Amino acid sequence: MVNVKVPGKLYLAGEYAVVEPGTPAVIVAVDRFVHLKITSATATGTIYSHQYQTVPVKWHRTAHHQIQLEDEVQLEFVLEAIRLTERYATECGHQLQFFNLEIDSELDSPDGKKFGLGSSAAVTVGVVKAIAAFYHLHLTAMEIYKLAALAHYNVQGNGSLGDIAASAFTGWIAYYSPDRNWLLDQPQTPLKPLIAADWPELKIQPLTPPTTADLIVGWTGAPASTKHLVAEVKRRSHLKYDTFVVQSAQCVEKLIQAIKNDNFEEMTAAITRNRKLLNELSEISHVELETPRLKELIELVVVRFGGSGKMSGAGGGDCGIGFVKHGSNYQQIFEQWRQAQILPLQLSTYTNNEE
Repeated sequence: MVNVKVPGKLYLAGEYAVVEPGTPAVIVAVDRFVHLKITSATATGTIYSHQYQTVPVKWHRTAHHQIQLEDEVQLEFVLEAIRLTERYATECGHQLQFFNLEIDSELDSPDGKKFGLGSSAAVTVGVVKAIAAFYHLHLTAMEIYKLAALAHYNVQGNGSLGDIAASAFTGWIAYYSPDRNWLLDQPQTPLKPLIAADWPELKIQPLTPPTTADLIVGWTGAPASTKHLVAEVKRRSHLKYDTFVVQSAQCVEKLIQAIKNDNFEEMTAAITRNRKLLNELSEISHVELETPRLKELIELVVVRFGGSGKMSGAGGGDCGIGFVKHGSNYQQIFEQWRQAQILPLQLSTYTNNEE
């Protein structure tokens, strides 16, 4: 039996600009997880996602050894992650087997509302990790990232793949997205050379979490569609978008350096600057990113507690983050968030030390 857990994520800075190759973002893995379990089976297997199914769905193998579901279930990310990881396993000399896969997620609320913690990415990474462990592949974090990134991109067709990186590497990371046009031009058969290759513009750098700042998170109660928002902002902002990307990159590089220096004032200045850039992007694209509730969440941190804050991820709802001095009584902030119908999320950084 194989048991795997994979964390969700939060963006600290670099949203929207990070979709451009080589442009940085800072992302944090958090201690809400997708849990996966695999057990061996014979003749047929099952896949069971607690969030999307009431009973396990059976599967069998086609003449080409691909998994074929016996019922219509929306499991595109899961199936593509299995397909690629099993192809990698066969190229490594392993015989394909039957298994039962069970998936359970803590990344959404109990009634199914999405918190914006990257659930599809975490599931994709989790399936790659679980299948790799089942076949004893002993993959590195970078190999897991690349397999999961390919699977996710094959299904979704856009995005920076930063969610994938955070779930694969865990902890705090500086993430520079790969050139997806180059990636699409590469043959995926055989797969091993592509996983072993250096992907242009890709860089994933672990960061030591600061000790001078505490990260706090609130959820606005309004889920948002990252895929839709990113496409709409880019479509509407035209040439000014290029200027935004350059300025965001400069701002995020300052944040990365401030984190390395553990300098609270420089971190809060960079977060404040990134918020301003995102609000300017919102204005030129006429797409609401910082909703009234996100603004209230942030202003309570900035005005009343002397910290900094911004939306996390695509905006339009979902989560906002705050940076406050380490040791601050942020329970006071949480109480004021609750009064404003903002749900504090009790999240901490998660770092997997198994690598």
